[in-house]
Amino acid sequence: MRSRTMKRPLRVRLGVYTALLLLLFTATAGDLEPTFGRCCAYGANWAREAQQCSTFPAPVSGIPSEHQSICITAAGICCLRYFRDEQCQKGKQAAQVGQDCVSSSNQGGEYFKDCCQGCKLGLFSGSMGMGCNMGFKFGFPWDSAFVQCCMQVAPGSAASFPDIGNKLVDLNNLYPGVISTTLTYSESDDLCARFAGKLCAHVCVPTPGSYRCQCRAGFTLSTDNKSCIQDALIDRCRQNNPCAHICRDTGVSIECSCNPGYNLAPDQRTCEDIDECLDGSNNCNQTTHFCINTNGAFTCQQKGGPTDCIAGYKYSSQQQTCVDVDECLEELHGCNPEEETCRNTAGAYECDIKCDDGFHFSLSLQTCVDQDECVELPCESGWQCHNTAGSYQCLELPRAFCPAGYKPLNGTVSGCEDVDECAENLHTCHSLNEICINEIGKYRCEPTSTNEVDEGSKFEILTHATFQTPVQECPEGFGFDLNTSQCLDIDECSTNLDDCSVSERCINTLGSYTCRLRRRCSAGYATDLITGECKDVDECATGIASCLPGQICFNTEGAFECRVECQDGFRYDPTDAAVCVDIDECLESPCEFGKLCTNIEGSYICTSVTTQSTRTTTFTTTSATTTTTSRPPSSCPSGFGRNPNSLQCEDIDECRNQVCEPEQSCQNSYGSYRCIWLPCDRGYTRDSLTHECQDIDECEEGLHSCQVGVEQCVNNPGGHTCQPQPCASGFTRDSLDPRQCIDIDECKLAPCGPEEECINSNGSFRCRHLTPCSPGFRRDEESKECKDIDECIENAPCTREERCVNTFGSYRCRSLDCNAGYQRDEQGRCRDVDECVTGEHTCQVPKEECINTQGSYRCKTLPECPRGLIRDPSLLRCVDVDECTEGTHDCHEGERCYNQYGTYKCRASSNSCTKGFRYNAYQRRCKDIDECAEKADTCEGSTQTCVNSVGSFRCIDRQPTCDFGFQYDEELKACVDIDECRKNLDDCEDGQYCVNTLGSYQCQTEGTATQTCHPGFTFNMTARVCLDINECEEGRDICNKLTEICHNSVGNYWCAPSPNPVTTSSTTNTATTTSASTNIFRIPPPPPLPPRPDQLCQPGTLYDTLFKICIDIDECISNPCPENEICENTHGSFRCNCRTGFSREESSKKCEDQNECQLGSHTCSQSQRCDNTIGSFVCIRIAGCGTGYTLNHNTGECDDNDECKLNTHDCNQLGPKYQCFNIRGSFRCKEKTCPQNQILIQSGLCINLTCDKGFRPIEGICQDINECAEGIPCQRNEQCINTRGSYTCRSLLNCGAGYQMNEYGTQCIDIDECADGTHQCRGNQVCSNRQGGYICQCPTGFKFNEIRQCQDFNECETYPGSVCSGNAVCENTEGSFRCNCKEGFKQSNDGRTCLDVNECIEIPGICHHNCINVWGSHQCTCRAGHNLARDNRTCSDINECEEYRGRGRLCIGICVNTIGTFKCSCPDGYNLVADGRTCKDINECDSGNVCRGENEHCVNTHGGYKCNSITCPANYIRDTRHKNRCKKVSLYCLEDDESCHREPLSYSYNFLPLVSNLSLPTTGQVDLFTMRGPLWLSTTVQFELELESARAPLGVEAATREFFYLKHTSFNQAVISLVKSISGPQEIQLVLNMQLYQQGKYTGSAIAKLLIYVSEYDF
Repeated sequence: MRSRTMKRPLRVRLGVYTALLLLLFTATAGDLEPTFGRCCAYGANWAREAQQCSTFPAPVSGIPSEHQSICITAAGICCLRYFRDEQCQKGKQAAQVGQDCVSSSNQGGEYFKDCCQGCKLGLFSGSMGMGCNMGFKFGFPWDSAFVQCCMQVAPGSAASFPDIGNKLVDLNNLYPGVISTTLTYSESDDLCARFAGKLCAHVCVPTPGSYRCQCRAGFTLSTDNKSCIQDALIDRCRQNNPCAHICRDTGVSIECSCNPGYNLAPDQRTCEDIDECLDGSNNCNQTTHFCINTNGAFTCQQKGGPTDCIAGYKYSSQQQTCVDVDECLEELHGCNPEEETCRNTAGAYECDIKCDDGFHFSLSLQTCVDQDECVELPCESGWQCHNTAGSYQCLELPRAFCPAGYKPLNGTVSGCEDVDECAENLHTCHSLNEICINEIGKYRCEPTSTNEVDEGSKFEILTHATFQTPVQECPEGFGFDLNTSQCLDIDECSTNLDDCSVSERCINTLGSYTCRLRRRCSAGYATDLITGECKDVDECATGIASCLPGQICFNTEGAFECRVECQDGFRYDPTDAAVCVDIDECLESPCEFGKLCTNIEGSYICTSVTTQSTRTTTFTTTSATTTTTSRPPSSCPSGFGRNPNSLQCEDIDECRNQVCEPEQSCQNSYGSYRCIWLPCDRGYTRDSLTHECQDIDECEEGLHSCQVGVEQCVNNPGGHTCQPQPCASGFTRDSLDPRQCIDIDECKLAPCGPEEECINSNGSFRCRHLTPCSPGFRRDEESKECKDIDECIENAPCTREERCVNTFGSYRCRSLDCNAGYQRDEQGRCRDVDECVTGEHTCQVPKEECINTQGSYRCKTLPECPRGLIRDPSLLRCVDVDECTEGTHDCHEGERCYNQYGTYKCRASSNSCTKGFRYNAYQRRCKDIDECAEKADTCEGSTQTCVNSVGSFRCIDRQPTCDFGFQYDEELKACVDIDECRKNLDDCEDGQYCVNTLGSYQCQTEGTATQTCHPGFTFNMTARVCLDINECEEGRDICNKLTEICHNSVGNYWCAPSPNPVTTSSTTNTATTTSASTNIFRIPPPPPLPPRPDQLCQPGTLYDTLFKICIDIDECISNPCPENEICENTHGSFRCNCRTGFSREESSKKCEDQNECQLGSHTCSQSQRCDNTIGSFVCIRIAGCGTGYTLNHNTGECDDNDECKLNTHDCNQLGPKYQCFNIRGSFRCKEKTCPQNQILIQSGLCINLTCDKGFRPIEGICQDINECAEGIPCQRNEQCINTRGSYTCRSLLNCGAGYQMNEYGTQCIDIDECADGTHQCRGNQVCSNRQGGYICQCPTGFKFNEIRQCQDFNECETYPGSVCSGNAVCENTEGSFRCNCKEGFKQSNDGRTCLDVNECIEIPGICHHNCINVWGSHQCTCRAGHNLARDNRTCSDINECEEYRGRGRLCIGICVNTIGTFKCSCPDGYNLVADGRTCKDINECDSGNVCRGENEHCVNTHGGYKCNSITCPANYIRDTRHKNRCKKVSLYCLEDDESCHREPLSYSYNFLPLVSNLSLPTTGQVDLFTMRGPLWLSTTVQFELELESARAPLGVEAATREFFYLKHTSFNQAVISLVKSISGPQEIQLVLNMQLYQQGKYTGSAIAKLLIYVSEYDF
């Protein structure tokens, strides 16, 4: 016991330190990097599947047990890292589109807020140009988000910076990323930095010499390439609303909220009702009312007593509240038990139709529908349930056939499993003496014996060492069948009991099986070692293919192709387009001068060449001349020739020799020349092949000047004409923009009848038949609405004793005895008339709702229906508008309109979109193609701007593009400066004034000298004036230094011709006394001079190079006057005037200060003293001011102190109800006063006095209204009792809830809540009165939702496949449904079933050949010899010749395709035999006299013949016995004449015709020729075969010796065999030499020549 108790804490310790021990162990066990990498990938994949990281499955397969803990930790880290990365990306995206940074509840959601905040700070810092790289660090992940977002919007940041939404860049290298390098520009070239924040709306990106604008994420660059337009955010709530009530797409996630009265459920999707009565959040008076909870709200029911409840509810003493009465359970209903079934509802009940067994009542369809019993799985295992009308059937599943000892696997039809005969008690073993042991497919019985060893209570069963033969045991490979009691063979192959490999095939045998190798793969295939299947061999990758040089190998199924797609450095052979040959690049002299070009296969090499130039040096003196010459010079390169004087290589002008054609112009170049074709006349272009001038089709090539969309181009020879383009039918030219055709509103012409409504559409209109007006209504001609006829005015149908009251659609005659709004009842009393029920009101239905009042009525304005809905005049509820039927949708051409509740959808297919639209698979709509963005427009880029329109585009003429700060002037036809100051285009702040500059402007502070100078001047910071720039001294002029002299002028400079142009000379030897050679080099042409004025400008003016005129210089800009003077500019000069307070002295001519006090020109009063100041004076008061006043230094008067404004009063000590009122010299504190019906509260604010119902404001307080004293609100036999804020009418009879006393007070009658409008049915609910209460029902096609509102019942989703027929698609509508027939079907009369459309009859010509109607579609078939095209309609001819190429031969000859069939033809030399498919060779030799030579021999070949003449060699003659043999004239040779002995005894000439590419048999060879020697046994015969010649045309492989094989068939016989097919045509000559040896001594030889003729054809 002690040992057991000690083990438990040990286990706890092991569990605590498991991770540490494992880490310690693995640190010494080996490298953990593979485990980390593998488990990290598992964790990331787990996160990609949106799984919780905490639910990562363990243990991990494939990971050692000692690494399991480490693996799970690594997977959790990488899983969480994935979610944090994802949330960080979403946070940065939210910051870019301006969303709030809130924490996310998702995994890793804490990074969403962090990255969002960091990104927002980065966007702010970058957009303000404050820099992105700071020494301060927030930490991870804020720094990463800050830098990325900052650099994305920083001025001058490169556009190549990685997108935040796609890649995470981590500065702390937790998740390493790559930051793209950015281009930098100098400050002078960086326009974005020079004009920061003024060029682009968002991001300015500098480019060399210019800039371009970019927008932040969520914005798109406008057509002006500067402004940014916010993208339309996709509301995912509209696409897929997961919320039960209110859905809001925040841009980052979808947030669900609930309507008032509901709480969001834990799933964050559904809403749960709040029981206000239970949680105490109701405002019912507990003493007088009780609370009744409803869906989404509650009601306060007045108590008649402590336990009173409304009808349909009863008081529960346990819950202390009113609960629903189950009328069905308590049998309080009024349903007919034989025909109806009671169904309890909240506060009421319903009587449904009683259905038969197997059916149930459908609330939506209001009928009995079949009940699918198969949903509850009533059938047993192995049986399948099939639902039937009113019932179901259990059908047995087909079972698998299994051998003895096996049974079907779980009732399936495919698998078998072993039968455990021992467990299922199916064995025959003896229960006492034998033990049943189950085996696969069988069992066995083993005898047992028991030896008992007495050791207390311990027993042990020992088995014998040997066993008897098992009872009923079958041999190996057999199983015992209980049915037949026989041992049957087990099919190991079908039961997967074999051990054959994948490359072997299992074959079952009796009692066993065999494994045989699978069949050999065909050529081009090899056996896959894993699957054992034959797979294609890639000959190109393995190097088996033998393609020619320059060809490219392409692998095909079972073979390969050598396609003639020449590689770089190769070109097609002009003589054979199937062969690639090397390009000799050296012919084009690609190497530099002085290098040697060497061509190699596919390329070339340039090598340097060492040359010794020849130099000649001449020295000239008075006495002698010395010349030293080296060896002769080397030859010049091609295109150059050596000058005999200078011995230099100079260019050869080839154009002098007329090397070009007559219509070409020769243009010499350095080392070569070019022949250029002369240009054609205008409107023509030269053809690249024929070099002839051909007409240019300006219309086809888009070179015309016609206005797109307005004119159509007509091509003419050498030009074109523009003709007005007519608009399509239903369109006319826009008078404002003639380029566009606008729709004609045909409805303005009133084309429809009086009972029709005209609906205009794009390019057309339609007349919709209106529903005829009911009696009492007349159609209005303008609005086409049915208006009520006022019969009282038009007809006066009532008598004089009656009052005519018009009603909606009729009228009523009322008695004059009662006042208006009343009528006499049965007792003769005047009772109120319900004008709303009788229709005697004037409310505008359906815009207004009539509400009855005592003696009258009132019209309540109803709110407008949401878009897509219209108010039903009878139901007064909003119903759906079918935009598809009424034609008010905006679906494009090619789209189909589908109506939905409150809206509609446009759907298209991939082939239905018209021109100008492209199918969008995601939205399933035809989206407009932006031809302007895709550069698919035909606008002239330099003069026109493309503007996209729906389905098309427009080309708008534009002005030439000017630089920033300039605009195009139509009169001057030039870009002129924009005066931003005059046009108020500047952004100068208050206190600054705008100064225009060339191409820009500057904002200067008042009183400071401007820093803006005219061109040619610069601002001097010390002198604060603009000084002239001396362009000549500073080197800013463009004068030619060799021929011109720069002269500076004020604001400009001139280039004057130099009187002595500079020349340069060079003397080879300055010491010569006789002469010197002088070389004057060419002076480079001067650059173009700057523009000069036609006449010099007068002083004070400056020449304007843009307008070509002299303009006045505003000298006042440089502030030339002294400090006390003001500059006044004049034309050509300026003047300086004295400032106010100064006057000019005659002697010094300077402006001196005036002493206004001495001159008496001041304005001080008698109580003030005058003190002079520089340029002015001040008045100082002599006497002081009293309390409450302050001396004004400027005016010298005493001003009143406003203690209220200066807050020097003490009214705040009296409280917030008092306020300060200023008086002269003091102030007063008065209590605040409030307007009428407002009260002053302690905080000092005036608030509106609002009284509850039953109270009225009297003298600033709410006092109770005594309704009983002011009138008699109660009925007869009722006592009025005033209560605080209300009153009660106590009946003389105590009627229960839902009942009221009749007017006589004699009995309680039912209150018809539906008629008097006191019911609480909402929306489109229908009120149905019951005794003592009422119920709210939904109309047909609607049902109650969770908040007791009637919502549409979707019959299509509830009863899929049962509402419409199988060939129709159910479409739900408001309150009903619609069956839309599938393609190929049409609607039947019942509206629910669809009939097949016979397209073959109804659509003529739908098929090219034959049409076969099938169910829901049709099938096109073709006549023999044709194939059905991909459009499944058109029939195309089958090219049988190409179809069977490589798969067999249709013709033993040439196959010629014809329409629907083919025919066989033969080339010359063949005849077509009777079968029409075989070409037979013509034996021309049989005709005789073919070969006319004396020694010519006719040899028939395939497709021709050859005339061969045999000419014997010298010392040989023709053998008369053998015409094809030449024998030796004399066989005698001297004994020592070795050459005579070696001469052959005979020459034989043999001719053999063969077909091209002769097929070889399976042996691989064909015997062609046999040669035999003598039969003497003492003779030895030796044979030698040589290929003498093989003549084949270019492109045909010539035969070699390897094509033939010489074999010895006996000691004196040899046979020539063909071992490789020969391609034709070609001629091959073989020589077979037979040498004879007698007893080892050479005795002679014979030569046989074999001439083989291979024909061109293979037949």
